[in-house]
Amino acid sequence: MQYPHPTEEALVAATASTALASEFRSTWLSSSVRALKERELWDRYLRHLPPAHRDAIEMHVAGMWLPIDVAHAHYTACDRLGLSATELYDIGREVSDRLHATILSVVVRAAKSAGASPWAVLERTPRLWRRIWIGGDIALYKLGPKEARLEAYAWPVARYDYIQHGMRGVLHALIEMFCRVAYVRQLSERCTPDKLAYQISWA
Repeated sequence: MQYPHPTEEALVAATASTALASEFRSTWLSSSVRALKERELWDRYLRHLPPAHRDAIEMHVAGMWLPIDVAHAHYTACDRLGLSATELYDIGREVSDRLHATILSVVVRAAKSAGASPWAVLERTPRLWRRIWIGGDIALYKLGPKEARLEAYAWPVARYDYIQHGMRGVLHALIEMFCRVAYVRQLSERCTPDKLAYQISWA
């Protein structure tokens, strides 16, 4: 049984009626593809990718919406590469850095103008989510002055190792922009095939 944190405060609560994520922005895919190519993993990745999805992944352009089936095909192929948790985390950090120049830029600027603290950016993650995904959402809970729990729910790709470890890297890179040091830990006991949860703290 899961028990709430003794000082938990819901800043953005989960909504039971939220529909499962059904589409995602191709910019999110582009950053992941570039990381694979830079690691010379592209040929191996293509061998694991179903032919029916090759055109969608190889020929996509930035800014378009892609169906969730493309995400499933992509992350299944990524998991079959057998990369370590550390490698996946590093890819997540790189994806965050690249998105900072595009999708993340608006949220980061708004957070900096609001006080340049991790809370300022965390409270804007639902808005960021809706720039990337159609369906699914973010829930945010305050556990202490410098401690939070962030959950991505109604998200069918949460089952993939690539996403689980990569998102830890994405969040770490994002939060670290607003503090001296950040810590991000996956809360496996709160995760399901459609939900990820992370505990975030900073100094």
